[in-house]
Amino acid sequence: MTESSSLKYKQGSLHNQSETSIESIGSTKPLIDPNDSEIWAKKKKHLILFIVSFALVLSPMSISIFYPAIVDIRKYFQATELMVDALAAISTLCFGSAPLLWGSYSDTFGQRRKPYLIAIALSTFSSIVCFISPNIWLLMLARALQACGAAAMQCLGAGVISDIYSSAERGRAYGIYFLVYNLGEIGGPIIGGYLTEYFGWKFIFLFLSIFSAILFTIIFFFLPETLHYQSTNFSTTSLSQSLQERTIPKFNPFSSFKLLRYPNVLLTIIYITSIWLTTLVDYIIIPRVYSSQYHVSSSVVGLIFLVPGFGFMIGSIVGGKYSDYIVSKFTMDKEKEIYPEVRLKSVCFVCILVPISFLAYGWFLETNSKIFWSLISVFIGSFGTLFVVNVLSVYLVDSYPNNCASVIALSECVPAFIGGLCQLISSPLQNSLGIGWMFTFLVSINSLSSLLIVMVYLKGNYWRIKYNTINNINLDLI
Repeated sequence: MTESSSLKYKQGSLHNQSETSIESIGSTKPLIDPNDSEIWAKKKKHLILFIVSFALVLSPMSISIFYPAIVDIRKYFQATELMVDALAAISTLCFGSAPLLWGSYSDTFGQRRKPYLIAIALSTFSSIVCFISPNIWLLMLARALQACGAAAMQCLGAGVISDIYSSAERGRAYGIYFLVYNLGEIGGPIIGGYLTEYFGWKFIFLFLSIFSAILFTIIFFFLPETLHYQSTNFSTTSLSQSLQERTIPKFNPFSSFKLLRYPNVLLTIIYITSIWLTTLVDYIIIPRVYSSQYHVSSSVVGLIFLVPGFGFMIGSIVGGKYSDYIVSKFTMDKEKEIYPEVRLKSVCFVCILVPISFLAYGWFLETNSKIFWSLISVFIGSFGTLFVVNVLSVYLVDSYPNNCASVIALSECVPAFIGGLCQLISSPLQNSLGIGWMFTFLVSINSLSSLLIVMVYLKGNYWRIKYNTINNINLDLI
């Protein structure tokens, strides 16, 4: 290969990488190879995974710790049911929207550590404001800021895992990662319930401010930067001025939405949204329904959240390991080409299990059945939810590794935005339809959306090849 042809090959590879990263990082490339065991030794990987997983606890805990206090907050401020639902919905909306900013910033400038520190500092400050809020309006504003800070943990952590783990290792790593996520999901309502009952709801936010401060200290001293990019400047006159301009990173918090032009991303995120709707609505109605129908206290409401939390935890572990098993089994046949859609074979049965479980859950509550029936059904539904979400998250990262933070942020934003709107209308919807028919409506959406995953499994590889081929041709013409 001649020198000029070698240069052309390198430039072509650079073009491909730039387009794959939707022009968010220009002509940059990772300095660290995640497959280099000398750089990322196993112990160092485990330490980093532990740190980002511990940081991830803040993300679900900041949201779930609030739910057992809904009834008490309504009484404290003498607010309407709709206003308290709006307080929860605004937090959910901000929680889903903020990762777009954090993920885009991280992928654009090649940084993980700096946005981590900024986000945790914001969460700490807003938690203190929540603690001293004299009215519900300031509480709404502070909760929105708090959600924006806490929301960064998941997409940044997903980016860190993608930086240090190879594709064959990510399923297990994400399984552990989402396992810790669910520790926050479980621990939040328990802590919130007991703090609300014995100390008052404001102490929830005092706890969060202390936890965030500890987390900031750990990140500051112990988390290294895992993503480094260098600008690639070719000393040749063959590169056009337009290409050189494109190598300058430009920060655009909405650049993640460009990924929706790829059908496999769009359809996968639509399904993830449909499967999260029942859970997000359920979080709002649990304090209301169980306190009114089963006459339980705030601390017991917090304990009820243990059931879906344990379902999430087990589903995350099983989903990650089973999807890795499917991929490893496929790779044993050397004649077959491995591609990300292989992982989707692991979710077939679970996509059927989830809507059946939540349908039963809604009607058990509607008929005021024994409490254990509703708890069993929500456990199974929650198990299936995180089983599927874990697998689909790994699939999205495997499909777009150069934009892992952005694609995870997008997979959080859309479900949270739609789910927040559903939380806002959950009370009117429940009053007009009843719990049973409301869940029937939600699971019908999820059942129809499962057909989209079938389409991604069958056509996803073709779509990725098609769009990458088009992009390569266009870029080679520059």
